[in-house]
Amino acid sequence: MNGRDVIGVAKTGSGKTIAFLLPMFRHIKDQRPLEAGEGPIAIIMTPTRELATQIHRECKPFLKVLNLRAVCAYGGSPIKDQIADLKRGCEIIVCTPGRMIDLLCANSGRVTNLKRATYMVMDEADRMFDMGFEPQVMKIVNNVRPSRQTVLFSATFPRQMEALARKVLKKPLEITVGGRSVVCDDVNQIVEVREEDTKFVRLLEILGKLFHDEGEEEASAIIFVDRHEAADNLLRDLIRRGYPCQSLHGGKDQADRDSTIADFKSGTAYTFITPDQDRYAMDICKALKLSGQPVPPDLQALSDSFQNKVKEGKERASGSGFGGKGLERLDKDRDLVKKLQKKAYGGDEDSDDEEIELESNAVPAGMTAGQSAAKPMDVDTPKDNGKDDSLSAALLAAKKAAMVAARITALGGSTVQQVVTEDGETRPIYAEEIVINDYPQKARWRVTNKEQISQITDISGAAITTRGSYFPPGKNPVGNERKLYLFIEGDSEMVVEKAKNEIKRILVEATAAQMEADARGGGVGRYQVV
Repeated sequence: MNGRDVIGVAKTGSGKTIAFLLPMFRHIKDQRPLEAGEGPIAIIMTPTRELATQIHRECKPFLKVLNLRAVCAYGGSPIKDQIADLKRGCEIIVCTPGRMIDLLCANSGRVTNLKRATYMVMDEADRMFDMGFEPQVMKIVNNVRPSRQTVLFSATFPRQMEALARKVLKKPLEITVGGRSVVCDDVNQIVEVREEDTKFVRLLEILGKLFHDEGEEEASAIIFVDRHEAADNLLRDLIRRGYPCQSLHGGKDQADRDSTIADFKSGTAYTFITPDQDRYAMDICKALKLSGQPVPPDLQALSDSFQNKVKEGKERASGSGFGGKGLERLDKDRDLVKKLQKKAYGGDEDSDDEEIELESNAVPAGMTAGQSAAKPMDVDTPKDNGKDDSLSAALLAAKKAAMVAARITALGGSTVQQVVTEDGETRPIYAEEIVINDYPQKARWRVTNKEQISQITDISGAAITTRGSYFPPGKNPVGNERKLYLFIEGDSEMVVEKAKNEIKRILVEATAAQMEADARGGGVGRYQVV
């Protein structure tokens, strides 16, 4: 192209992409290498994200051979990855105008710049100026050096777009292959002018002829509409008529757009069920009916055909998928967890619930009620032999929590002391102790935290103090020493009971969380030495 500005017009599939890529590579290799902090040499702008990824994919085979780097930047994808790639340096950037402006403005302009940009390409240039990109395009163009080489390529280039395009070009060389607004010869154009309410019926007629009457197994269709809402509404209506399809527009997430393009290329978006798979039609029809969705006529015909074969003895009814195995076990585990939680929080169980099997030691006749209750109950837990590993972590944690709750509930009732006030009146003071020495470390931290104690005091009105010292397992207090415990006192039994219940709830939750984390293997550190 001899360094001149060019307008290239050619039909789709004629090789326009490679026509501007090869001169671009030669132009870049003729420049000095990039230094730190310098931006790209070539900028390729496209109106859509899909076209940007397509051009970037076409560049890749040449990059490694020529020792060049290219970045694809478009909206809808994480900008942090694109910033990282640009900071490492690149000679080529394939972008959409909006995201290019975001990158130029990011971090006060320190991410990238246009100081070295000398080659600019606008692919599908008519769309660039027609879709409202003109202000964004002109902002980028006005910040590129005047001595740049600008190249515009498009399949169609109407005359009304020429005036806008020549704003960014200087004495351009126009190369036209086959005509300015000529559609590809392989496309057969049929124009029908119809009323709005007859368009959808006509569309169904065309699709029915394409997919059914002509019998094309790998047929595919693209339907264009003018608005996002129209695309989604048409998608819904076609699915209801039995045409599996997908919508593609700028209002969808980038992941959904990529998935739609991939499905369309592979044909999975339009493959529903084939006649040789009619054995699955019965299950699909049943699922659609149960979910309140209409059943496509073709699918219903396959289902009826297979039912007739079953009646005649030619086929056997069969089904696949998840048949419900294991649900009964899950329900039992869920009910057991619920019962353990009820017992942990002191709730009343229903009369028709089964008794929870908890092994407990017999209480000697001479032992007091408080002493007998203070003895924790033994809960059946799976042995550490690797055989019973089907018990869920949540169920194990609930059983452990039941042990904790049993230990807390076992504490004796609050004691009453008579205190003489300054006025000479006698006022009862209710007090109670909760030993927390033997509970997990996180549970002890939770209930002895200063903020937590203040919250419990505000809720209940009781005074709570931490007393005693912590003794690890196997070590017992000596003399007047006592294990770590909480001393609760208040002016009524209800106040003390309220504080006790709140402490009980915190202990149960913290212990259950700790046991569940340990059962799932969450007790290990973040890093391992290998």
